Parts: sequence; C-alpha cells; structure tokens
Amino acid sequence: MPDTYQAQLGPFNLDIQDIEDTFEKAIATYEFPYVDGALLEDMGQKARKIKFRCYFYNDTYQTHFDLINYLEYRGMVDLVHPKYGLVKGKIESVNVRHDDRIRMAQIDIAFTENLRGSAQPIATVQVQGAVEDAFASGQQDQMDWFSSYTSLQIGAEGAAVLAQTLDYTQPGVLSQFTGLSQKAQAYMARVDTYVRTLDGTLLDVTNPANGLVSVLDYGTTLPGRVVSAVARTIERYAVLCNTAGCAPSRFLNNLQQAIGTLAAASGDFADQTQCAGAQRLALETSYIYDADEQNYAAQKQAENQKAFDTMGNYTALASLGAVLTVEDLEATLAIAMSAIEASITAGRLAGELTPSLKTQALALLTWVEQVKMERATVITIGVANPTPMHLLCLQYGLDYHAAERVFAINKIKQPSFTQGTINMYSGGV
Repeated sequence: MPDTYQAQLGPFNLDIQDIEDTFEKAIATYEFPYVDGALLEDMGQKARKIKFRCYFYNDTYQTHFDLINYLEYRGMVDLVHPKYGLVKGKIESVNVRHDDRIRMAQIDIAFTENLRGSAQPIATVQVQGAVEDAFASGQQDQMDWFSSYTSLQIGAEGAAVLAQTLDYTQPGVLSQFTGLSQKAQAYMARVDTYVRTLDGTLLDVTNPANGLVSVLDYGTTLPGRVVSAVARTIERYAVLCNTAGCAPSRFLNNLQQAIGTLAAASGDFADQTQCAGAQRLALETSYIYDADEQNYAAQKQAENQKAFDTMGNYTALASLGAVLTVEDLEATLAIAMSAIEASITAGRLAGELTPSLKTQALALLTWVEQVKMERATVITIGVANPTPMHLLCLQYGLDYHAAERVFAINKIKQPSFTQGTINMYSGGV
C-alpha cells in the first residue's frame, strides 16, 4: 500500500492517501456583440472540494460501518487536513469498495468546505533550535530575576554590588566585596555559600566543551557568576544521568529528581535553581526529540534501500536507533511541562515573569502535536501463532521493509517467530 497520511474526520482517525484539493474560481463572463473576447469578473472562490481515499482493515474494519452511519449527522464536521490543518464543512459522499479476500474496506470521501478565510499551513517548529534560543533568553531572564532579588534584599547597596566586576577564577564571591554593610555582608555570605556549593558539586564530571552553556556570554558581574554556576552544575547532572541505554523518560526523571535535590539544598535560591532546572529539562527534551527525528528519517530511508544489489549480494543495513512511541513522546513532554509549570508558578509568586519558559513549553508541545499528526499511530496487537514480522507488516498495510522500524519499538528475540503482544505501526506510514 502506498504511504498514507494521518487525518481526522469528526470523531474518526483516518489513514488517507490520494488527497485532492480543488480550488475553483467563480468567474463571471460577459460577452458583447461584435467584440472579440469577453469581460471577466472574479466573484471569489467556489466551495473548496477535498477528496481522499482511506482504508479500514483488520482491527479497524468494523469502524467503517460507524463512518457510514455518521452521514446521518447534519451538523458541521471538522476535518483535520494533514497539510492545511482544521477545515470545517460537510461530507458530500462516501464511496465504499470491499475486498472479499480480507477484511478491508476502501472508501473514497468527498468533503465540501464551509465558508472560510485564507488557508493556513499547520504550524511547524524546529524543536531543538527553538528551545535553544529560548534557553539563551531564559539565562538572561534568570539574571534579571537574581538582580531584582538582590536589590530587594540589600536595598541601596544593590546597584554597586550588581555592577562590580568579578574574577570567575576566584572561589566564591564574598572575598571580592569590601565595605559592605552588615545586612549586605550577611546576604553576600549566603550567595557565597550557594556559589561554592554549586562549584563543588560533581567535580569528577566534566562540562562538555561544545555545550550550549559554554558558548553563552554571562558577563563579569554577580548575576552572571551565579546563573552560570547553577547552569553548569545542572549541565553536569545531565551528563551524569544520561547513561548509555537509558530510556528518555527514565533519564529525564533522574535529572528532575537530581534538580529537586539540588533545589532543596539551595536555601533562599531554591526557586532560581528550580527555574534553571526547568530550562535544562526542556533543553534535554528537545535534544531527545531531535535525535528521534533523525532516527525516524534514517529508518524511513533504510526502508527504500534494496536488500540485494545488482549482483545478487545481500546488503546488510546498519543498526538503527529506536523511534519514540506516542507514549514515550507524551511521557517525556509531561516531565518537561510539569517542571516548567512549577517554575512559572514560583516566578509568578515572586513577582517575576519567565516568558522564555513559556516559549520552550510551546515549542515542545507544538513539536509533539506535529509528530503525532505526521507519523503513524502505534497500536498494540496480539499474535497468537509464531509469525514472521515481514508478514505482520504486510497484514497491517506496511511494506515489508518496515520490519526494521517495527522491530525497533519492540523487544523480540526472534523476528521470524513473532508471538504475543507487540507494538505495530498503524496506517502504512
């Protein structure tokens, strides 16, 4: 079966192909005697017609009866078009063809759109770039937050303290300030303890030289010294937790717990540690999604390669990384979103706005929605008898080359004798 797209028609999730969108103008033609040609007047666009073909087979075969019965509904129907997004209109006709050899129904649907404005493509986002940009802005937001907090704590001396140039190579910060009042001295002692604790955490873990934190400019003043210290410490935690073979959700959970422990030990600066941790969790989640997209593209490309060359020699494919399932995407997104929500709430209570965190959350959410729309749905099926995985792919509308991609989301010792409960891509994508 050719590749299909994911769409939704009312309450039905569809696997569709051969999408045909008809945009026709209403042109009024005025002809005059003894005058060559005609006077044309554009009266706007006619009703937009969308025609597509969808399939119902095996487990979804019974659903096509429900779709036929849905024609009795006279209200407006929502169609989530795979390219143009939400389209409102009505189903004009449904043409059903059955295959008696297997439980399959091939259905052609004609959909007519209601009055509309301009067509808008589905929002897309390059998740890693968007989140990295927001992370850089977030570091500045956090420095502004620390500056406001410092001014609130020590009053008039705050401006001079925040403007003083510091030597990053010196341990702590207290020794670089002189002539402070007792109140400012006590506050700077707490800052010094905080910075020294951060600098002394996970000394055996090296910060990556090409990491995003290493290329950001934090300046030479106190806010940059503090914010860079917490950012580098949490980066070391990320390196430590990201062990080989660790599932993405497990990695993010471990990192979130480490950040929580660090925040609990941060005293007056717990909220700012939590904010830095939320930014890092969002960043690491974007890295996971970017790697997943590369794995998915590599698997799709591998499926188009021939198993044998022109001389009849077998061409083995390189080992490919596993692609995240819908459950994995939602689990990782939930971890990042919960951390962001907690940090935004803490910032709001402190009177600080954190727009960069909202930008990161929107980028991650948009990406997951985009992936769930573009990729096939993963379903769970039961295989009673030992069956070759290639045959299972054909039974569920996939090319047999997709066996490698299906194998990547399962734990099967012998693919030629697949049995039991397994994950399967639905929709021929």
